[in-house]
Amino acid sequence: MTGLRLAAITGITALAFPLGGTVGAVQAQTHAYPSKPIRFVVPFTPGALNDLLARLVGEQLGVRLGQRVVVDNRPGAGTMLGSDLVAKSAADGYTLLLSSAPLAINPHLVAKVPFDALRDFAGVTQIGAVPFVIVCHPDFSAKSITELVAQAKAKPGQFVYGATVAGQLMIEMFKSAAKVDIVYVPYKGLAPAMVDVMGGRVHLTLGTYSSLGPHVKAGRLRALAVTSKARTRIAPDVLTIAEAGYKDFDGTSWYGMSVASRTPPAIVARLHSETVSILRLPEIERRLNAEGVDIVGSDPAAFDQFIRLETARWGKVIKDAGIKAGQEP
Repeated sequence: MTGLRLAAITGITALAFPLGGTVGAVQAQTHAYPSKPIRFVVPFTPGALNDLLARLVGEQLGVRLGQRVVVDNRPGAGTMLGSDLVAKSAADGYTLLLSSAPLAINPHLVAKVPFDALRDFAGVTQIGAVPFVIVCHPDFSAKSITELVAQAKAKPGQFVYGATVAGQLMIEMFKSAAKVDIVYVPYKGLAPAMVDVMGGRVHLTLGTYSSLGPHVKAGRLRALAVTSKARTRIAPDVLTIAEAGYKDFDGTSWYGMSVASRTPPAIVARLHSETVSILRLPEIERRLNAEGVDIVGSDPAAFDQFIRLETARWGKVIKDAGIKAGQEP
């Protein structure tokens, strides 16, 4: 971030706190930051991609900031438990959230979300996007996403896909774009849906390439398309849905870093600068790309706007598909 931008942010901070004593306290706080360990809340169980991402970034961030960054796994309630902890934490930059797609989806699926995703968080950066890949059995009649659409239109309601709620949203968006009728069978996780596709019990499923890619490479599954607008580095030979003729289709899972709203802009700027520098490190970029993460590194304002757009977009998908509240992605 340029010095001009930092100067502008400092000016905003001063305007936001007009009392001299308060300005002095905030300036002292930001100048000393960080003076103690930082907690990086991951609202998922340990061991998955989200946890790996937080640990890779957190370790490097600790080195750069001169303070330990402790990853704190707080799974539960479709990420709402950990997210709520950060929303209600002190706005001082010592509690970070690994934010993700459920932040934009939950308000439309859960009757009572204990925080406001657009009001209670300040974005630091979108770390990366994770495209989904639609897969089928190797002997499935459709050899491409274009053939799938043609066959689904010829036989409405005859094809079945198995997915979690998050996967359901991607397929429902595809169904709306292609105007096809494919039947949804709910699954609690990707693994049982994948097993049923390999066993020929359902026709399609979708998930991240890091999860499904090994089975594609081994010939147990066949990739039909990825859901991102541009091809993903981990599977550059797999066609996108946009390339199949649905040019505005763009559906990915994503991860970012957020803090409690009202965190001093200078602290947000410091976290952003250091995190984006980490994402540009060749070893970090290689590791994340190998896991199917397409690195973004957006600025705080762009990330906040992205979440607003995601919230509106998934709200429309959920409404149009008639998906009822009470589910969790």
